[in-house]
Amino acid sequence: MKEKIKGLRLNITLSGVISIIIGVLLLVYPTESLYTISRGIAAIIILAGLFVIISQIFENGFNVMGIVVGGVLAVIGIWIFAAPGSIVSIIPIAIGVILVVHGLQDLGLAIEALRVKAPRAWIIFIFAIINILLGIVCVADAFKLVAVATRIIGIMLIYDGITDIFTVHKVRKAEKVIDVDIISEEDI
Repeated sequence: MKEKIKGLRLNITLSGVISIIIGVLLLVYPTESLYTISRGIAAIIILAGLFVIISQIFENGFNVMGIVVGGVLAVIGIWIFAAPGSIVSIIPIAIGVILVVHGLQDLGLAIEALRVKAPRAWIIFIFAIINILLGIVCVADAFKLVAVATRIIGIMLIYDGITDIFTVHKVRKAEKVIDVDIISEEDI
Protein backbone atom coordinates (compact mmCIF):
# COMPACT_ATOMS: atom_id res chain seq x y z
CA MET A 1 0.00 0.00 0.00
CA LYS A 2 2.83 2.35 0.90
CA GLU A 3 4.43 1.72 -2.52
CA LYS A 4 1.16 2.61 -4.25
CA ILE A 5 1.02 5.89 -2.34
CA LYS A 6 4.66 6.62 -3.25
CA GLY A 7 3.87 5.94 -6.90
CA LEU A 8 0.78 8.12 -6.69
CA ARG A 9 2.79 10.96 -5.15
CA LEU A 10 5.36 10.65 -7.91
CA ASN A 11 2.64 10.70 -10.60
CA ILE A 12 0.95 13.74 -9.05
CA THR A 13 4.27 15.56 -8.71
CA LEU A 14 5.21 14.79 -12.34
CA SER A 15 1.80 15.87 -13.62
CA GLY A 16 2.14 19.04 -11.52
CA VAL A 17 5.51 19.83 -13.08
CA ILE A 18 4.11 19.16 -16.56
CA SER A 19 1.11 21.41 -15.82
CA ILE A 20 3.46 24.19 -14.75
CA ILE A 21 5.58 23.81 -17.90
CA ILE A 22 2.54 23.80 -20.21
CA GLY A 23 1.03 26.69 -18.27
CA VAL A 24 4.20 28.76 -18.65
CA LEU A 25 4.32 28.00 -22.37
CA LEU A 26 0.67 29.04 -22.79
CA LEU A 27 1.26 32.17 -20.71
CA VAL A 28 4.48 33.26 -22.43
CA TYR A 29 3.77 32.02 -25.97
CA PRO A 30 -0.03 32.04 -26.41
CA THR A 31 -0.02 32.57 -30.18
CA GLU A 32 2.57 29.91 -30.89
CA SER A 33 0.81 27.51 -28.52
CA LEU A 34 -2.50 28.05 -30.30
CA TYR A 35 -0.86 27.49 -33.68
CA THR A 36 0.74 24.28 -32.42
CA ILE A 37 -2.53 22.99 -30.97
CA SER A 38 -4.40 23.90 -34.17
CA ARG A 39 -1.80 22.18 -36.32
CA GLY A 40 -1.98 19.07 -34.12
CA ILE A 41 -5.76 18.98 -34.58
CA ALA A 42 -5.28 19.58 -38.31
CA ALA A 43 -2.86 16.65 -38.56
CA ILE A 44 -5.39 14.38 -36.85
CA ILE A 45 -8.12 15.53 -39.27
CA ILE A 46 -5.83 14.96 -42.28
CA LEU A 47 -4.97 11.46 -41.05
CA ALA A 48 -8.65 10.70 -40.43
CA GLY A 49 -9.51 11.84 -43.95
CA LEU A 50 -6.74 9.70 -45.46
CA PHE A 51 -7.86 6.73 -43.35
CA VAL A 52 -11.44 7.14 -44.60
CA ILE A 53 -10.24 7.32 -48.23
CA ILE A 54 -8.05 4.23 -47.88
CA SER A 55 -10.74 2.25 -46.09
CA GLN A 56 -13.33 3.20 -48.71
CA ILE A 57 -11.02 2.09 -51.52
CA PHE A 58 -9.85 -1.20 -50.05
CA GLU A 59 -12.56 -2.33 -47.63
CA ASN A 60 -15.84 -1.18 -49.14
CA GLY A 61 -15.19 -1.82 -52.80
CA PHE A 62 -14.44 1.75 -53.93
CA ASN A 63 -17.30 3.68 -52.30
CA VAL A 64 -17.24 7.05 -54.11
CA MET A 65 -19.28 8.92 -51.47
CA GLY A 66 -16.99 7.69 -48.70
CA ILE A 67 -13.92 8.74 -50.72
CA VAL A 68 -15.43 12.23 -51.19
CA VAL A 69 -16.10 12.53 -47.44
CA GLY A 70 -12.51 11.47 -46.70
CA GLY A 71 -11.22 13.94 -49.27
CA VAL A 72 -13.24 16.77 -47.76
CA LEU A 73 -11.88 15.89 -44.30
CA ALA A 74 -8.32 15.87 -45.62
CA VAL A 75 -8.78 19.23 -47.40
CA ILE A 76 -10.26 20.79 -44.24
CA GLY A 77 -7.30 19.44 -42.27
CA ILE A 78 -4.85 20.89 -44.80
CA TRP A 79 -6.64 24.25 -44.66
CA ILE A 80 -6.48 24.31 -40.84
CA PHE A 81 -2.81 23.29 -40.95
CA ALA A 82 -1.98 26.05 -43.45
CA ALA A 83 -3.97 28.76 -41.63
CA PRO A 84 -4.25 27.74 -37.96
CA GLY A 85 -5.25 31.24 -36.86
CA SER A 86 -8.42 31.12 -38.93
CA ILE A 87 -9.89 28.18 -37.04
CA VAL A 88 -8.89 29.55 -33.63
CA SER A 89 -10.57 32.88 -34.35
CA ILE A 90 -13.94 31.38 -35.30
CA ILE A 91 -15.22 31.14 -31.71
CA PRO A 92 -14.74 34.80 -30.72
CA ILE A 93 -16.11 35.90 -34.10
CA ALA A 94 -19.26 33.80 -33.59
CA ILE A 95 -19.68 35.17 -30.07
CA GLY A 96 -19.10 38.70 -31.40
CA VAL A 97 -21.83 38.30 -34.00
CA ILE A 98 -24.23 37.04 -31.31
CA LEU A 99 -23.39 40.04 -29.09
CA VAL A 100 -23.95 42.51 -31.94
CA VAL A 101 -27.28 40.91 -32.88
CA HIS A 102 -28.45 40.90 -29.26
CA GLY A 103 -27.25 44.49 -28.87
CA LEU A 104 -29.27 45.53 -31.91
CA GLN A 105 -32.31 43.73 -30.51
CA ASP A 106 -31.79 45.54 -27.19
CA LEU A 107 -31.48 48.81 -29.09
CA GLY A 108 -34.86 48.14 -30.69
CA LEU A 109 -36.30 47.45 -27.25
CA ALA A 110 -34.75 50.66 -25.95
CA ILE A 111 -36.49 52.63 -28.70
CA GLU A 112 -39.73 50.89 -27.77
CA ALA A 113 -39.12 51.75 -24.10
CA LEU A 114 -38.70 55.42 -25.08
CA ARG A 115 -41.86 55.29 -27.17
CA VAL A 116 -43.92 54.06 -24.22
CA LYS A 117 -42.09 56.45 -21.87
CA ALA A 118 -40.62 53.75 -19.63
CA PRO A 119 -38.67 55.06 -16.65
CA ARG A 120 -34.88 55.14 -17.09
CA ALA A 121 -35.01 53.87 -20.68
CA TRP A 122 -31.55 55.35 -21.20
CA ILE A 123 -30.12 52.42 -19.18
CA ILE A 124 -31.37 50.01 -21.85
CA PHE A 125 -29.64 52.16 -24.49
CA ILE A 126 -26.35 51.96 -22.58
CA PHE A 127 -26.65 48.17 -22.22
CA ALA A 128 -27.41 47.83 -25.93
CA ILE A 129 -24.45 49.99 -26.96
CA ILE A 130 -22.12 48.07 -24.64
CA ASN A 131 -23.31 44.76 -26.16
CA ILE A 132 -22.71 46.05 -29.66
CA LEU A 133 -19.25 47.39 -28.78
CA LEU A 134 -18.26 44.12 -27.08
CA GLY A 135 -19.42 42.22 -30.15
CA ILE A 136 -17.36 44.47 -32.42
CA VAL A 137 -14.31 43.93 -30.20
CA CYS A 138 -14.83 40.15 -30.42
CA VAL A 139 -15.02 40.25 -34.20
CA ALA A 140 -12.23 42.78 -34.73
CA ASP A 141 -9.74 41.32 -32.24
CA ALA A 142 -10.76 37.67 -32.26
CA PHE A 143 -7.27 36.23 -32.17
CA LYS A 144 -6.14 38.61 -29.42
CA LEU A 145 -9.08 37.49 -27.28
CA VAL A 146 -8.12 33.86 -27.82
CA ALA A 147 -4.53 34.69 -26.87
CA VAL A 148 -5.77 36.32 -23.64
CA ALA A 149 -7.91 33.26 -22.89
CA THR A 150 -4.89 31.05 -23.58
CA ARG A 151 -2.84 33.06 -21.09
CA ILE A 152 -5.59 32.64 -18.49
CA ILE A 153 -5.58 28.88 -19.11
CA GLY A 154 -1.80 28.96 -18.71
CA ILE A 155 -2.18 30.66 -15.32
CA MET A 156 -4.74 28.02 -14.33
CA LEU A 157 -2.35 25.22 -15.28
CA ILE A 158 0.52 26.83 -13.36
CA TYR A 159 -1.76 27.11 -10.30
CA ASP A 160 -2.81 23.47 -10.71
CA GLY A 161 0.78 22.29 -10.91
CA ILE A 162 1.91 24.32 -7.91
CA THR A 163 -1.01 23.15 -5.77
CA ASP A 164 -0.41 19.51 -6.78
CA ILE A 165 3.24 19.70 -5.76
CA PHE A 166 2.33 21.56 -2.53
CA THR A 167 -0.30 18.93 -1.65
CA VAL A 168 2.09 16.04 -2.23
CA HIS A 169 4.71 17.79 -0.07
CA LYS A 170 2.21 18.36 2.77
CA VAL A 171 0.96 14.75 2.70
CA ARG A 172 4.53 13.40 2.64
CA LYS A 173 5.43 15.64 5.59
CA ALA A 174 2.32 14.52 7.52
CA GLU A 175 3.14 10.85 6.85
CA LYS A 176 6.62 11.32 8.31
CA VAL A 177 5.11 12.81 11.48
CA ILE A 178 2.69 9.87 11.77
CA ASP A 179 5.53 7.36 11.21
CA VAL A 180 7.60 9.01 13.97
CA ASP A 181 4.61 8.94 16.37
CA ILE A 182 3.97 5.25 15.72
CA ILE A 183 7.60 4.36 16.31
CA SER A 184 7.59 6.35 19.55
CA GLU A 185 4.45 4.61 20.82
CA GLU A 186 5.90 1.17 20.01
CA ASP A 187 8.97 1.92 22.09
CA ILE A 188 6.80 2.44 25.17
